[in-house]
Amino acid sequence: MHNEKFIFWQVICKSSTIHIGVRMMTRYSNKHLLALVLPLFLFLCVGCREVSKKALVEDIGIYQGYIDEIHADPYRMISRKDFKLSAEKIKQDVFRSDNNTISIIDCFFILQELSAKIQDGHTRIRLPLSIFSQKKNVFPLRIKFLDDKFYVIENFSHDSTLDYCTLIAINGVPIQALYAKSKHLFNTSLDHVRHLMFEDHFSLILIDYLKIKPPWRVAYEKNSQAMIAELNPMSPDQVTSEQNPHDRRYRHYSIFVENEEIPILDLPNFSYGSQESYQNFIDSFFRKYTNANYLIIDLRHNRGGSGYWGFYLLDHFSDEPYRIANKFAFKVSEKMRKSIFSNKADAQLKDARNGDYFEIEKHKFRTPHKTLSKFKGKVFLLISEETFSAGVVVAAVFKANKMGLVIGRETASRVRFCSDSLTLKLPNSGVKVTIPVAVYELPGKNPDRGVFPDIMASRKFDDYRRDRDVEIEIIKEMIQNEIDDIES
Repeated sequence: MHNEKFIFWQVICKSSTIHIGVRMMTRYSNKHLLALVLPLFLFLCVGCREVSKKALVEDIGIYQGYIDEIHADPYRMISRKDFKLSAEKIKQDVFRSDNNTISIIDCFFILQELSAKIQDGHTRIRLPLSIFSQKKNVFPLRIKFLDDKFYVIENFSHDSTLDYCTLIAINGVPIQALYAKSKHLFNTSLDHVRHLMFEDHFSLILIDYLKIKPPWRVAYEKNSQAMIAELNPMSPDQVTSEQNPHDRRYRHYSIFVENEEIPILDLPNFSYGSQESYQNFIDSFFRKYTNANYLIIDLRHNRGGSGYWGFYLLDHFSDEPYRIANKFAFKVSEKMRKSIFSNKADAQLKDARNGDYFEIEKHKFRTPHKTLSKFKGKVFLLISEETFSAGVVVAAVFKANKMGLVIGRETASRVRFCSDSLTLKLPNSGVKVTIPVAVYELPGKNPDRGVFPDIMASRKFDDYRRDRDVEIEIIKEMIQNEIDDIES
């Protein structure tokens, strides 16, 4: 769960690497120029190069070996035999392809298809940064799956007729067919997360995986009328300038119901900044609002980080030790022994053989840190299909220990998942792979599903169109009813 992100490829930047380099060059004297440009040039060349079919097949075999040797729980959702058969089929498909060499982006997708068979969110192939940074064409619509349809909920193009419409087809291919062709890329067993991954990475999938190039002939429906528009691509910089991406910084603000102030902690991750600055922020918040009657913690956009940061938050709701895991176990391998995770093993690793498991007993319960700012009011925790990794850990622990009321939608991570990942580089393609070495089972009823809210807050298309915050509206109504009951 440490420093993990909920994406099966890692998109790190939003503007081109070349543009970043140019901006940085203006800040440095000439003596720094070579040191800056040379690594950048080499990095871009690696991203652009191709590998032979034989080399990629060799990488697939190496990846198979890594999964078998290192992965903590690889054959929970697929048998070892079926995983091997899938790998062999992919190898055969590579050899049968018409091209003698394969681009790095295609290597990524081929390896991701195999990685997705594991169906664990922390088992993934990392998208080379240079692949994304060199992209010039971006599909200019943001889509959302609701009520068995795909809707346009954000439009960065200049065609206003596409605002808030139902998407039907692109270049004659139904959108549902595009989704069906992409499903086996997604490293999850949960349908709602597959839809989220398709939405999040639609532009990359459309152009580089499905090979549907611009201009795009978009069939859509609006006000019960079927319409068609031709869309041209936009640059990543243009799209970035048009949208307001969710800020990674944690923050707090307040809403009011009559004269009652309700503070909101918005925590989009557990990884921004230093641990010290995060803890100071949390401590300062609770010193200010310890005596508040209500508190909202927003984890709807929280894609992970360090679970210990989350526990530091939860300590403010408990005076006694509380359960944080049913199981936390590491699988021993040579690469695990040489990793930072060996520090968690204490003396257990010394006599363990490769393939053995050892449990971290001290991680099953948490003793709260000392603080005078224990919160005694009513707490609401918001979750969604975007909540992943450490965000799910906090939600599961919060719910199991009855610290308050959970509102929203089922989370992205399952209650039992794999964590503490190693990143390794395949020798031929240079593609990096992420493989978790620990099994983590949270307190919860169904290990194969995410954390479910106490109160479901489904969002409809009209909620997006009206920019309506369904979860906050539910909480405001509940608090208003409590205030009315007191006054009556």
